[in-house]
Amino acid sequence: MSLALRAVIALALSVMSPACTHVETARPPRVVILALDAGTWDLLDGYMERRLLPNLRRLRDQGAHGTLASIQPSSSPVVWTTVATGKNPAKHGITWFVRFPDGPGKPAPVHRGMRKTKALWNILGEEGFDVAFVGWFVTWPAEPVAGRMITDRAHWGEVQQEAFPDYYLATLSEVSQGEAVAVVPEFMDIDYDPERSDGDDGHIPPLIYDGFLKAYKRDLFYVRATKAVLEDGPLPEVLGVYLRGTDDVQHAFWKFMDPEPFGNVSEDQVRALGKVIEKYWQWIDARVGEILSHYDDNTLVLVISDHGAGPAVGEHAIVVPEHLHLSGAHRDNGIIIAHGPGIRRDVRIEGASVYDIAPTLLHYLDLPVADDMDGRVLLDLFDAEIAGRKVARLATYEGERHEVTKEVVEDAEVDEKILEHLRSLGYID
Repeated sequence: MSLALRAVIALALSVMSPACTHVETARPPRVVILALDAGTWDLLDGYMERRLLPNLRRLRDQGAHGTLASIQPSSSPVVWTTVATGKNPAKHGITWFVRFPDGPGKPAPVHRGMRKTKALWNILGEEGFDVAFVGWFVTWPAEPVAGRMITDRAHWGEVQQEAFPDYYLATLSEVSQGEAVAVVPEFMDIDYDPERSDGDDGHIPPLIYDGFLKAYKRDLFYVRATKAVLEDGPLPEVLGVYLRGTDDVQHAFWKFMDPEPFGNVSEDQVRALGKVIEKYWQWIDARVGEILSHYDDNTLVLVISDHGAGPAVGEHAIVVPEHLHLSGAHRDNGIIIAHGPGIRRDVRIEGASVYDIAPTLLHYLDLPVADDMDGRVLLDLFDAEIAGRKVARLATYEGERHEVTKEVVEDAEVDEKILEHLRSLGYID
């Protein structure tokens, strides 16, 4: 039953009977979706056992958790759009990092105008929920939502259509190179002169510039954007936050953390760079704690990743000469953690996939699941009340064809920066 219908029924009851004048429609718990790219239990279980990730460990230990199967291609724009729509790439329209509007060999980054179906923020907003999504892949250019949208290009600075409402980030500046460089000693032990480390003179190696500094700047921006949302009026009923840096640092620094499969890593390199991934996950865990400090226990928290990660060896080895500096590669299975009211405790989730997130969330919020979604409701997550509730169905949420942006204002300079970063991480040639 939709929130709008529940509100109508409550209003009718209050009019019909004086005894019902104080009837209130119960609101579902708030929802926080923490989308952490490339999470893998191969690392996180060990970090949690060493008590390095207290916030994520608490969510895991007091809730349900398991692996989350990805899809192919396991490129982040594709998978995160699947998470948000519950549909396969052929239906939602995002099939790779780039498109080729000007012909072969002339790539351009994908954008939200290519998405052909509604996403969770559209569906939930239409059902009366106040939503806020921050940094989610393929949300630029911003679209009107029932709440706030900070797109995945907002961190690049002066970008048109970076947020909805369009004035929302007017006072939030991009993270400076100097601020990012200043934290380098907290993550690694390298010799550098912070006065000369602007990333352009080669003083900081390209691996660190592309694999760490860009990741940190981007994630810190969206953490600050999330804080702005949480401190601006009532908390959103559904909040989604995407942080990508965990994927970047794992691509760049895996062999320094795990040198044995590679055989060409020196002890000095291990000493200097071997803790980057671990410390970045600690930094992310602290940000998770900051975000959740705004919420009470009546909050569903979902932690998900689009795919897993591992060493770039064997069938996952990198063979393109331009990308041999990278040592981490994707794996099929990511992570899922669910914690909050209605979630079973200490339960292992089996057989979950990225297709299942949207249907599961809709069922949790007492909304129908669309027949044209490709996932299922993960009933094993829930206590008897929610698991025993019949899964309501409807044919589709699309109605008329999903309206895409009529005009996308391209920015050649930003497009090239995005392409440059994708090349540095081995996603495109």
